[in-house]
Amino acid sequence: MARLPNSQEPFNGFDELQLMTKSIGLLAVLTGLVYLRVVGAESLLALRSQERGQTVVVLFALLVVAIIGLLYAWRQEGVGGFVAALSAVGISIVAYLSFQENRLFAAFAYSSPFLITGLMFLVCWWRKHGRR
Repeated sequence: MARLPNSQEPFNGFDELQLMTKSIGLLAVLTGLVYLRVVGAESLLALRSQERGQTVVVLFALLVVAIIGLLYAWRQEGVGGFVAALSAVGISIVAYLSFQENRLFAAFAYSSPFLITGLMFLVCWWRKHGRR
């Protein structure tokens, strides 16, 4: 009798969740690069005018850390996913505190790609290492 593959086991080395997570991670990295362009230009202007320059620089640094975390998650899913998710929490806090209008939307828009993808990488890591 033929054995049906278990839904928890990869079929012929193919894990659909991992493929989907890496695909979404690539889109999140590209979104992060767009955010870096916008926030980077704004941080340069803010540093020159000395108005709210520190928060914009912190937001820029957190975006860089989140992008690096997602790129690292391609090799080490647990560590990279944790760094990306933790950075996303920081991004949402800084975005909420620094924007004057639509604070919740700004916090969600800036942090959601990194939080969702980071959590997905953590789920992939948990599926691999949690069954021991």
